[in-house]
Amino acid sequence: MIRSTAAKVVIIPLYATSLMVWAPRANADEYQDQIARAFVGFEILNRSDFTEEIQKAIRTNPALATGHFNRDKLEDFAAIILNRSTQYGQQGEKKYYLGKYVVCHGTEKGLYQCQTLREEHVYLPYERYLRRMRPGKLKCVVGKELKVTNITLEHHGSGRILIDRDATVYVNQSDGTYRECDQPFD
Repeated sequence: MIRSTAAKVVIIPLYATSLMVWAPRANADEYQDQIARAFVGFEILNRSDFTEEIQKAIRTNPALATGHFNRDKLEDFAAIILNRSTQYGQQGEKKYYLGKYVVCHGTEKGLYQCQTLREEHVYLPYERYLRRMRPGKLKCVVGKELKVTNITLEHHGSGRILIDRDATVYVNQSDGTYRECDQPFD
């Protein structure tokens, strides 16, 4: 089910294939100490925090992607994190918490410098997951007029995908910020 949905989510067939083939082999435990230092009280979501559909389709932790997201040659990681100590509310049977989508760039000292790319409520079980995107060309929807434009991804991009609704790729810019690239649907 997700395999066919992923092909709808990402426009370029090369990327649709890469979603399943280029799955990162990262273990969230390796990165949790870095998250705890940078975001006190937050933790990386576990596989069990995701919908059953995502757990079946994604073999590794759906809340974590590793790669080279900026212009150096050091390993970076992106994660979906939340603070379980404060439940913000409940919608039906789904509880939600303060969550963040973050990227952490490796440093030469073996540590990471982390930054928040997006804050949002995280409803459990969670319906979004991360994927590392290969360098190459992407189509992005930009502006209020929803213009489709092409960009070139020179390094890995970190993708945040919501099944059947949206696909967003965060692209590192030369000034260290990230551009949010919303993928158009067919």
